[in-house]
Amino acid sequence: GNRDERKFENPDALIFDRDNARSHISFGFGIHRCFGNRLAEMQLQILWDEMLKRFSKIEVVAEPRRNFSSFVKGYTEMRVICRR
Repeated sequence: GNRDERKFENPDALIFDRDNARSHISFGFGIHRCFGNRLAEMQLQILWDEMLKRFSKIEVVAEPRRNFSSFVKGYTEMRVICRR
């Protein structure tokens, strides 16, 4: 999936501006695609639009902590510093 080195270079790194970022399968695929995926994408778009209006630099300052679950993959914590 999203960690396939044949699909994503350096798959375990958090890289927001990957060339192929939209080809992830975080929300499933086909008939098993998450019903709320578009809502989640819109919420993230709004979050980043508002953050980037307010801050010129957003820097990750510590290694993100991952959520280890067989059901949900993601992060439980990502510390950042936001600068104007």
